[in-house]
Amino acid sequence: MNDEATCNEGPPPNPASARLKAALLWSAVVIAVLALLAARLDDPIIEHRPDFAMTMYFALKQDIPVAGLAIALLAGLWFLVGRAPATAQPALRLKGWQAWAVLVLPALAAYVLRAHILPDYDLSRDEQMVTFDAAIFSKGHLFEPIPSFWRNYYDALNKAFLLPIGDREAWVSGYLPGNAALHALIGMVLPASAASPLLLLVAALALWRITLRLWPDSASTRAAVLLLFTTSSQVIVMATATYAMTAHLALNLVWLALFLRRTPLAQAGAILTGFVATGLHQPLFHPMFVAPFLLMLLRNRAWKELSVYVVCYGAIGLFWIGWQPWISAHGVLPVPTDHSGDGVDYLERFRRTATPLTRFSFFVMAGNLLRLAAWNHLLLLPLAAIGIAVRRSDRFVQALWLGMALLVVFMTLVLPAQVNGWGYRYLHGFLGSAVLLAGYGWHWLEREGAAPVRAFVATAALGILVILPLHVWMAKGQLGGYAEAARAAGRFDADMVVIDEGIPFAGDLVLNRPDLSNRPIRLARNYVKPGDFPALCAHGTIAFADAPQFGAVSRFFRIPPPAAPTPRQVRLRTAAEAAGCRIVPSAPQ
Repeated sequence: MNDEATCNEGPPPNPASARLKAALLWSAVVIAVLALLAARLDDPIIEHRPDFAMTMYFALKQDIPVAGLAIALLAGLWFLVGRAPATAQPALRLKGWQAWAVLVLPALAAYVLRAHILPDYDLSRDEQMVTFDAAIFSKGHLFEPIPSFWRNYYDALNKAFLLPIGDREAWVSGYLPGNAALHALIGMVLPASAASPLLLLVAALALWRITLRLWPDSASTRAAVLLLFTTSSQVIVMATATYAMTAHLALNLVWLALFLRRTPLAQAGAILTGFVATGLHQPLFHPMFVAPFLLMLLRNRAWKELSVYVVCYGAIGLFWIGWQPWISAHGVLPVPTDHSGDGVDYLERFRRTATPLTRFSFFVMAGNLLRLAAWNHLLLLPLAAIGIAVRRSDRFVQALWLGMALLVVFMTLVLPAQVNGWGYRYLHGFLGSAVLLAGYGWHWLEREGAAPVRAFVATAALGILVILPLHVWMAKGQLGGYAEAARAAGRFDADMVVIDEGIPFAGDLVLNRPDLSNRPIRLARNYVKPGDFPALCAHGTIAFADAPQFGAVSRFFRIPPPAAPTPRQVRLRTAAEAAGCRIVPSAPQ
C-alpha cells in the first residue's frame, strides 16, 4: 500500500519553480498596488498641477490598461508553472547572426520610427533644448548672441530652461552640453534623427560585452538579458527622442563594462566616460549610477582604485558645477535679477525647480513606476526579483539595485513628476542594471532547471508584436497633436506670430532657432504687452495663432477644444490693430 502511494506522488516539486511562482505572484501584486496608488491621482487638486496631471493622464489612459494585461499574464504563468506537462524546455540561444540582428534591429527600428512613422517633432522643452543647443554647437559656438532688437522681448521668445548670459545678450539652454554636443557631432555625418538610435546601438553592444564577462559559460543567460533589453518599448521608443536618457543608458553601460575589467587603462576609460556622462544634461544622474559601485570598492577595501575614482569624480563634479556660471559670465553686463530665470548656477537652479513633498508625490512616483513596468518586458520584474533574492549577498548585485533605489527615493523627494516620457525616463539610464539583475535571476533558474524559456520567448514576442505597436500608437497620438499645433502656429506668412494659450503646455509651441532665422518668430502671449506693438510692428508683419487652432492637442487629451481666443489674446490683437500693425491672417490649412 505504501509503495503504491509513493509511486503515485510523482516527482517532488522543484524549489526553483516555487520561487518563480512566488516572484510572478509578487510582481502581479506590486503592479496592482502601483496601479491603485496611481489611480489616487484622479483628484480635483491635480487639475491645478499640470506636471502631476500628466502622470495621472498616462496612468489612467495608457498604463493601467497595459498593467491589467501584465497582471493577467503573470497570473496565468503563475497558474501554469508546475502544472504544465513536464516536457524539456528548448534551449535559449542566439547564434552569431542572430545576436547581431538582436543588437542592431532595435536601433534601426528607432531610426525608422523617428524618420518615417512618428512625427519628426521634439515634443517637450527638454528635447527642444537639445536641438537648440546642437544648432549652436554645430557652428563651433558655446552660445548664440541675441540680436539687440530682440533683447527687449527675451521673455516672449520663451526663456524656459535657458541660461541667462549677461543682460539678455546671448542664450543657450540651462542644461549641461554633453547630450547636445553628441547630437551635434553625430549630426555632422548622419541625419539628426540617427543620433539617439546610434547611442542605443552603443548601449546594446556594451550590455553584450558585460554579459560575456558575467556569464561566459551561459549563452542562455546572455540571450535572455539581451532580449529583455531589446524587446523593451521604453528602450526603443525613447531612442526616437532627443532626450539625454538614451545617452545616459549608453554611457552608463560603457562605464560599467570598463569598470568590470579592473585594469588601469580601463579605469582611465571609465573616468573619461564618466566625465562625458556627468555633463550630459544634469550632473546628478550618472554619479547616482556610479556611487553604489564605489561603495562596493570601499567594502572590498580596494583603496587604490577607489581613491582614483573619488578624486577624479570630485574634479568632474566641480568642473560641471562650474560650467553654467562660467558660461553665464560671458556677458558684458551682469545678469539682471528680473531676467535671471532659474538662476545661473546648478545649485540655485536645482533649488528653484525642486518640488515640495506632498502625499501626491508618492502617488506620482507610483505612476512613474507603473509606467516603467508597462513599457518593459513583462518578465523583467519577476526575474529581477529572483536575481536580487538569490544573490542578495553579492555586492555587485547590491550595487545594481541600490543605484535604482537611490534614484527613486531622490526623485520622489525632489522632482517626482517627469511630465512627458516614453516609459519612466529618469530611470532610463538604469535599465541596464535592471536587465542584469534579471539576468542573475534567469541564470539561477537555468541552473535549477526551471528557466521558463517558452514563456519568456512568448512574452518577448508579445512585447514586440503587440505592446510595442500599441506604445508607438500612443506616442504618435501625442506627438501628432503637438506637431499639428506647431504647424498651425507657423502657418503664417508673417514676420512674427503671437501664440495663444488654452491647451496643456502651449508654451512649448514657442520655439525659435538660436539665430532667430525662422519665420515667423514665435512670441509667447503671456510675455507680450500691449505697449510692445508699436516697436514690434515697425519691425515687420505680425500674426496671431489663437487657441482654437490648437484643437489637435485637445483631441489627444480628450478635452473640449478652445472655442475662442483667450481674453488676453483678444486684448493683444486689439492693441496691435490700434498700433496700426499689419496683421496677417492664417494661411489655408
